Amino acid sequence: MVTRDKVRRARIVTGAAVLLLSLAAALWHPGDRSPFWQGIEGRLLDARFLWRGPVAPPRQVVILAFDDAAMARQADFPPSRTALADVLSAARDAGAGVVALDFLLVSPRPDDAALAAALSTSNAVLAVAEAPRDAPAPDIDGGGFDLVVAPEPGLPLPALGPTRALRGTAPLGHVVLPHDAEGAARRLGAARALGTADGVTWYEALAIAAVARATGAGDLQLHASRIGGQLSIGKTAVPLDMRGAIPMNFYGPAGTIPTLSAGDLPETGLEGAIVFIGATATGFGDRHATPFDAAFPGVELHATLAANLLEGRFLRRDAVAWAWDVFLALVVAGAGFVAGGSDRPWMGALAGVSVVAATAAVLQAAFSAGWWLDGTTALLSLLLGLGAGAGLRLLEHRRRAANLARYQSPLFVERLANAAEPRLAEDARPAVVLFVDVESFTAHSERLGPEGTAEFLRLFHGLVEQAVEPLGGIIAHFAGDGAMIVFGLPEPAPDDAARALRFIESLYAAVRDSADWPGLGLRVGGHAGPVKTGIVGGSRHRQLTVSGDVVNTASRLQDFAKTRGAAVALSDALVGSSAETRSRAERAGLRSAGRHGLRGRMARLEIWTGPAPAG
Repeated sequence: MVTRDKVRRARIVTGAAVLLLSLAAALWHPGDRSPFWQGIEGRLLDARFLWRGPVAPPRQVVILAFDDAAMARQADFPPSRTALADVLSAARDAGAGVVALDFLLVSPRPDDAALAAALSTSNAVLAVAEAPRDAPAPDIDGGGFDLVVAPEPGLPLPALGPTRALRGTAPLGHVVLPHDAEGAARRLGAARALGTADGVTWYEALAIAAVARATGAGDLQLHASRIGGQLSIGKTAVPLDMRGAIPMNFYGPAGTIPTLSAGDLPETGLEGAIVFIGATATGFGDRHATPFDAAFPGVELHATLAANLLEGRFLRRDAVAWAWDVFLALVVAGAGFVAGGSDRPWMGALAGVSVVAATAAVLQAAFSAGWWLDGTTALLSLLLGLGAGAGLRLLEHRRRAANLARYQSPLFVERLANAAEPRLAEDARPAVVLFVDVESFTAHSERLGPEGTAEFLRLFHGLVEQAVEPLGGIIAHFAGDGAMIVFGLPEPAPDDAARALRFIESLYAAVRDSADWPGLGLRVGGHAGPVKTGIVGGSRHRQLTVSGDVVNTASRLQDFAKTRGAAVALSDALVGSSAETRSRAERAGLRSAGRHGLRGRMARLEIWTGPAPAG
């Protein structure tokens, strides 16, 4: 009961520690921390996209691309402002509701007036980006937000806006595309603080500005803080992640958003659509890695965000998602701890795989519902639970093995514990068997009483163990004041007999040196020859046995020592097994007593007897 209580207490303490550590990991939110963890989280998110597969985008968003075919018709690279004006006008005439130009029109050109004229008659949005730190702050229009509640941006970079001839012809939206730690584009900043001649100005993303123009929303608000924020476009509220960005819900690889070549424009078919004009031709270099594509056009990133805003297809990675991360971390850590701590390895492996599969399914289901839960948090918590459960199980098995070793020789523990059906040698093997008992034990036990007798037996058994283990013998069993010692198991060795004689000397020395020994003598009988080892018992209770004539003869030799008043009686098969053992026996005072018959044996045996070995 005490041991069970200790095991239960250890499980509770370890389980509580697992939950606390998983809670700490969830609050730390590794997927938004160091580049290493961000990279892992990015790959886990990509896996969720690939598992879901491509989906159909809304038809209200179209891309007019200056692709290779369109650039083949152009005399200039990049396309001239006149070419941009022609495409803009064609989109307007085809019924486009809003046109967003994903071009940085920074340097003045002779044909700026043509583009300015086209912009003045179109519902369009132009691009603004970040300039180098030492660039002068430009005199350009402010952003489209009516209200911005955000932390102090510090010292933002200067704005890189349209040339002077194009300023004021259309509202501006930023086209800064951030990348995650491993270089992939998975989110787009809802707003960017840039330096202008009027001070710090917040610009919404190009896609947000286009959607706001298309829906006629006049109230744009950005609420940002250290735990995310919210973007309001009219009546639509868009949750922001911890970086103040909007995670993009990709529809598929490049070209999934309807894309038309700027060199072959339709005359109709764009009624009410949000049209993005950008470059995809070879040489522009505006390509980015995404879950579906390693070379995704930058203009399609902006178009993807606009499509998400129109559909309400958002990936939430805000404070609410964070709270779900904490809850999921605690659940999977607990489930992993239970699975990893299963007593049966096959059951633990099956439960562990089941928990991993269930965790992946929950993450995927949440993703399909629009929640970007932190996969690294769930993964860390799951590994923590599985590892702690398996480690605790291993410690418990080691404790059980240690307990088993108290009842069985350590030489056999691993073999017995690891095999489902342990088997020992099929044939008889040579071994040395010794029997030891205490002289006058019955009378001494009568004087001691039950408790004193138990204490004395613990002392005697401990002295036997102290003498036998360093020499590689095994204690086959204890029987009251008797002990059966075997040398040569589980595998025989050429010096088994010599070690048996050394054990006799060590045992007598241990008795003499013990301050608690009551002065009783010992008797030892021993024989050498083939023995058979095996496992006997039923289906639930088994024990190791050593059998054969050698065992019976060793026991009879112990009785023979008593009748001859000797402390030690050994067979010539043991003493004469080598010149070393014969010499050692003679030095210990053993002498041949001739050939004698033993009770129960027909054949006579040459026996060596002698006193207790001297110190």
